[in-house]
Amino acid sequence: MNRRTRICIALASTFPTLLTLPVICLLAAVGAVPWDLLVALPVALVVHAAITFFRLNPTLSEAGSGRPNTM
Repeated sequence: MNRRTRICIALASTFPTLLTLPVICLLAAVGAVPWDLLVALPVALVVHAAITFFRLNPTLSEAGSGRPNTM
């Protein structure tokens, strides 16, 4: 899998989390959650995308166990 595909998959996987932004803004406006949560959301998105990107690294999945006839 090439780098561009991995980036697209990593960014697409953060989309459901990004959908929570309007809900969190509404909850912060009524005082149900602290405004600091809005600062934490972009950090969480970046960390989530980075973890997904590195987990899709093709060299890790192609590494075998060292035994013959295994992948």
